Amino acid sequence: MKYSLSQIISDTRIWTGHNREDRQLIAIGDPYTLSLDELIRSKVEIAARNVLLEAPASLLMPGHPIHTQLIWQDCQGRGIAMLPLPEDFLRLLSVRLSDWRRPARIISDDHPASRWQSSPFAGVRGNPARPVAVITATPAGRVAALYSSKAGPSVRVLQAQYVPTPRITDGFIRLPETLYPEVVARIAHLTMQSYQSDPICGQHCD
Repeated sequence: MKYSLSQIISDTRIWTGHNREDRQLIAIGDPYTLSLDELIRSKVEIAARNVLLEAPASLLMPGHPIHTQLIWQDCQGRGIAMLPLPEDFLRLLSVRLSDWRRPARIISDDHPASRWQSSPFAGVRGNPARPVAVITATPAGRVAALYSSKAGPSVRVLQAQYVPTPRITDGFIRLPETLYPEVVARIAHLTMQSYQSDPICGQHCD
């Protein structure tokens, strides 16, 4: 769902107890009002990103589909498949290849289990019965390394969903409706952390 910055600022002010709206002061550039609004605005993307990273995947489904083509290592259609991730990628929710029995377990490349994927022992690596997707960075961008597939050239992506990085565009930002209250609370928390040190807003803290 799309939320306007003006709505987010208003809801954050209510959450923090600073819901003073004087249109005359805003019109003449009241420094307190404008400084607090800018402080809130600067926290929106940071707060949204943190909430989306921490939220249970079930609250983020359905995600955005990934349509990029698989890049195979080793033999064509066999072994490790690389799924290039979109430029606005934030979090992978689900990925499943057509020869897998279930969606992959998703881990980062600094997870201890990521090292197991290069093991010479097949029983340790991911396989169609218990697949693993490792999110990693390459010179060409981030990819999901998918372990593993043995079904040949017919293998395709059955399902791949992700969460895009939240960005403010034309005064709006897209957020899951169920997580909007948590995002506002996180914005308020970050705002109040910075509030005391703000040279203008700090004058109004007492």
